[in-house]
Amino acid sequence: MNSPAEAIAHSLANSRMMLHRFTDDLTPAEYLHRATPKANCVAWLIGHIALADRRMLELLGVEPPKLPEGFAKQFSRDEGCPQAGEFGEVSRLLPIFDQHRDLLIGAVTKATPAQLDKPTERVMPVFKNVGECINFMALHTAMHAGQITLIRRSLGKPPIV
Repeated sequence: MNSPAEAIAHSLANSRMMLHRFTDDLTPAEYLHRATPKANCVAWLIGHIALADRRMLELLGVEPPKLPEGFAKQFSRDEGCPQAGEFGEVSRLLPIFDQHRDLLIGAVTKATPAQLDKPTERVMPVFKNVGECINFMALHTAMHAGQITLIRRSLGKPPIV
């Protein structure tokens, strides 16, 4: 890798691959399974990650793709967001995530060092600039993929890794 942007793109691509490995064999009903009553289901996790990538695209000045009506509300972290069974057709979720992740990887690859070094509006303990914030999305995706492994085990599925 020749640049920080390439390293970030590599991390984003690898975390996408992990997410797919943990979800490719799940049925629509399994996307809605919760390991415990208040835990997130796979459907919500994937929608949530797509929304996070969407915010990263906006940080880079890239127009994100149009979302289905009500998508942002369905997958928000707000109190009262939908529960399992209220996420519509779950087969649409990975393609929406992939579309956003592909755009994000492309945008990061083309980003200038100045764009990546721009301070974020909100100071966070885990990142201080746009590049670090976007790099965090790979960790964010991997963290949620880890939650999916617990969901898989609660469904009686074997471990993937």
